[in-house]
Amino acid sequence: MPQPPLAANIWHMVKKLFESRVFRSRPLLNLPQVFFLLVIVGSILVAIDLNRRAQAGRLVGSGEEALRLQVEREATRQVELQATLEYVASDDYVASYARNEGGMILPGERRIVPLLQEATPEPTALPPPTPDPALQARPWQAWWRLLTDAPQPAR
Repeated sequence: MPQPPLAANIWHMVKKLFESRVFRSRPLLNLPQVFFLLVIVGSILVAIDLNRRAQAGRLVGSGEEALRLQVEREATRQVELQATLEYVASDDYVASYARNEGGMILPGERRIVPLLQEATPEPTALPPPTPDPALQARPWQAWWRLLTDAPQPAR
């Protein structure tokens, strides 16, 4: 007799299990268990929401000190810019700019322009060449130095 396919065999066993008296005799959960399960799930959801709100509350004041420092720096910068604006609008700035940048002088003053004389550079003396110890060494000493890069052995 040919064997039925495996899937059909498993399906038949599952159907037989769920149709037995064990599964039909009582429901999976009774009413108090369902109520208790709903209370637990609701409590977990409330705890998660409270945790999220507490964390958001802690993050609200975290950047306050950095913003306060930035406002103080900008207030200082504003005072500096206002002082610069007052100086630039004054006659002292115009006179300073005319003298230093524009090259103008007041009546009765003499302009003195220093002239630089460039000196001819002297050639630098070349140091004497260092003697090469390989030239005064014996051939075996030169080869030893080239091959090992170590000091020569003493005799």
